[in-house]
Amino acid sequence: MYMRILTTIALFFCTQFYLNAQTKVGLQHVDVDRPKAIDQDRIEFLANAILQELPSKKKDSINNLLIHELAFDLTIEQAFRHSFDRVKSMSILTSPDSSFKIFNWEVSYLDGKNRYEGVLIKKVRNNFILEKLEPTDSVFDRDFFTRHLFDATNWIPALYYKIIPVTTIFQTYYTLLGWDGNDLLTNKKIIEVLWFNKEGKTNFGAAIFRDDRAVQTRVIFEYGGQNSMTLNYEKQLNRISFNHLAPPSSTLEGIYEYYGADVSFDAYDWNGKYWELTQEVIPAWADPKGRTNAKVTDKRFSSEDILNQRAAKKILKDSEKRLKKEDEKLKVTP
Repeated sequence: MYMRILTTIALFFCTQFYLNAQTKVGLQHVDVDRPKAIDQDRIEFLANAILQELPSKKKDSINNLLIHELAFDLTIEQAFRHSFDRVKSMSILTSPDSSFKIFNWEVSYLDGKNRYEGVLIKKVRNNFILEKLEPTDSVFDRDFFTRHLFDATNWIPALYYKIIPVTTIFQTYYTLLGWDGNDLLTNKKIIEVLWFNKEGKTNFGAAIFRDDRAVQTRVIFEYGGQNSMTLNYEKQLNRISFNHLAPPSSTLEGIYEYYGADVSFDAYDWNGKYWELTQEVIPAWADPKGRTNAKVTDKRFSSEDILNQRAAKKILKDSEKRLKKEDEKLKVTP
């Protein structure tokens, strides 16, 4: 089976060599003159092939073909309006207000390294514009990345799985939940912000995350690669709930390969201006009584089925186990 996959891809690549040689991949803005039917099966074939265990050069070649297919062979408006319901091997998300669509996928290598690709189609007035998101090459620094803004030319790469629009008096922000396999030691999850200025320029990051200590432009979680973490949007409460991460000992503070979820949960609640941090919440999916606005330590639980803090945390822990399989589905696998 493995050799059959390699042979098929090799033949496919040969037939496309001339086409690739004539086209420069990775332009920021692309337009096409002649409509072309969208071939979902071809896109799915290429996206799935990238997920296979292949040598780096072969995988990069297939990835270039996929970018070419998305960025050059589709009319932009046609691609924006298409459902892509048969493409299962990449993340394709459309904002709830239909202002943009993002194609997003992971390229992982045999040595444990990986990278992420993003192709964005946005509506600017009556025009449809396509942008290839270019990953930043900056060395990861948590303080720097959580306090600065970026654009389509230095995007912090991740694999997105949820778009949450929020609106202030002046601006609509699209909050993105994403996952990053990072390396052999740690994984990351990220709460990112995408927004467009009056001219339609794409921007990432906004100072709308607030806790008792500071305001951040995005939130980055990092934890041990063998551990799991939930990061979900609770629509009925308009909040983002997530596991509280901690090392097993204070001596391991800041060494993120040792970080994992404890039995408590925190959340960011939208207040009309900021995502405000609230600690020790009960996620909606973990509370059968619907008491999602209360903290675990709230004494009014004593008259019901949750008798004390220890029992409440046990319910959270059991509920988290049930969600672990769903959390794994966020990772794109062959």
